[in-house]
Amino acid sequence: MFERNIRDQLGRVLGAGGFDPARDIDAITVNRWPHGYAYEYNYLFDPEWPAGQSPCEIARKPFGRIAIANSDAAAAAYTDTAINEAHRAVQELLRA
Repeated sequence: MFERNIRDQLGRVLGAGGFDPARDIDAITVNRWPHGYAYEYNYLFDPEWPAGQSPCEIARKPFGRIAIANSDAAAAAYTDTAINEAHRAVQELLRA
Protein backbone atom coordinates (compact mmCIF):
# COMPACT_ATOMS: atom_id res chain seq x y z
CA MET A 1 0.00 0.00 0.00
CA PHE A 2 2.68 2.54 0.99
CA GLU A 3 4.88 1.59 -1.93
CA ARG A 4 2.05 1.97 -4.46
CA ASN A 5 1.10 5.37 -3.06
CA ILE A 6 4.72 6.54 -3.14
CA ARG A 7 5.05 5.50 -6.80
CA ASP A 8 1.77 7.24 -7.63
CA GLN A 9 2.74 10.46 -5.85
CA LEU A 10 6.23 10.57 -7.35
CA GLY A 11 4.77 9.97 -10.79
CA ARG A 12 2.31 12.85 -10.40
CA VAL A 13 4.88 15.24 -8.92
CA LEU A 14 7.83 14.45 -11.19
CA GLY A 15 6.15 13.06 -14.31
CA ALA A 16 6.21 16.35 -16.21
CA GLY A 17 10.01 16.30 -15.93
CA GLY A 18 10.23 12.85 -17.52
CA PHE A 19 10.17 10.72 -14.37
CA ASP A 20 8.54 7.32 -14.91
CA PRO A 21 8.07 5.29 -11.70
CA ALA A 22 7.95 1.99 -13.59
CA ARG A 23 11.28 2.77 -15.27
CA ASP A 24 13.05 4.86 -12.64
CA ILE A 25 12.30 3.05 -9.36
CA ASP A 26 14.00 -0.27 -8.73
CA ALA A 27 12.64 -0.75 -5.22
CA ILE A 28 11.04 1.06 -2.32
CA THR A 29 11.51 -0.05 1.25
CA VAL A 30 9.25 1.34 3.93
CA ASN A 31 10.40 0.82 7.50
CA ARG A 32 8.10 1.71 10.31
CA TRP A 33 10.13 2.32 13.47
CA PRO A 34 8.03 0.00 15.63
CA HIS A 35 8.71 -2.81 13.15
CA GLY A 36 12.19 -2.07 11.87
CA TYR A 37 15.55 -1.76 13.51
CA ALA A 38 18.82 -0.26 12.37
CA TYR A 39 21.78 -2.52 12.90
CA GLU A 40 24.32 -1.06 15.32
CA TYR A 41 27.91 -2.14 14.90
CA ASN A 42 29.42 -4.11 17.73
CA TYR A 43 33.17 -3.72 17.68
CA LEU A 44 33.62 -6.90 19.69
CA PHE A 45 32.43 -8.80 16.63
CA ASP A 46 32.35 -6.39 13.69
CA PRO A 47 35.54 -5.15 12.05
CA GLU A 48 36.88 -1.66 12.62
CA TRP A 49 36.56 -0.08 9.20
CA PRO A 50 38.75 2.86 8.15
CA ALA A 51 37.05 6.26 8.36
CA GLY A 52 34.41 6.55 5.66
CA GLN A 53 34.48 2.82 4.83
CA SER A 54 31.88 1.30 7.14
CA PRO A 55 28.88 -0.14 5.30
CA CYS A 56 26.54 2.62 6.52
CA GLU A 57 28.97 5.34 5.37
CA ILE A 58 29.35 3.77 1.94
CA ALA A 59 25.59 3.25 1.58
CA ARG A 60 24.71 6.85 2.43
CA LYS A 61 26.98 8.46 -0.15
CA PRO A 62 24.96 10.84 -2.34
CA PHE A 63 24.03 9.76 -5.84
CA GLY A 64 23.53 12.82 -8.00
CA ARG A 65 20.79 14.84 -6.28
CA ILE A 66 19.70 11.87 -4.16
CA ALA A 67 20.73 11.85 -0.51
CA ILE A 68 20.07 9.07 1.98
CA ALA A 69 18.71 10.03 5.39
CA ASN A 70 17.50 7.55 7.98
CA SER A 71 18.68 5.89 11.15
CA ASP A 72 20.26 3.09 9.09
CA ALA A 73 22.56 5.69 7.52
CA ALA A 74 24.29 6.02 10.89
CA ALA A 75 23.81 2.45 12.11
CA ALA A 76 21.84 3.50 15.17
CA ALA A 77 18.11 3.01 15.73
CA TYR A 78 17.24 6.26 17.46
CA THR A 79 15.02 9.19 16.52
CA ASP A 80 17.76 11.76 17.16
CA THR A 81 20.05 9.79 14.86
CA ALA A 82 17.48 9.89 12.05
CA ILE A 83 17.06 13.64 12.56
CA ASN A 84 20.83 14.17 12.48
CA GLU A 85 21.09 12.10 9.32
CA ALA A 86 18.33 14.16 7.69
CA HIS A 87 20.30 17.32 8.50
CA ARG A 88 23.48 15.79 7.08
CA ALA A 89 21.70 14.73 3.88
CA VAL A 90 20.20 18.19 3.33
CA GLN A 91 23.61 19.79 3.85
CA GLU A 92 25.10 17.42 1.27
CA LEU A 93 22.44 18.44 -1.24
CA LEU A 94 23.00 22.13 -0.58
CA ARG A 95 26.74 21.70 -1.26
CA ALA A 96 26.08 19.80 -4.51
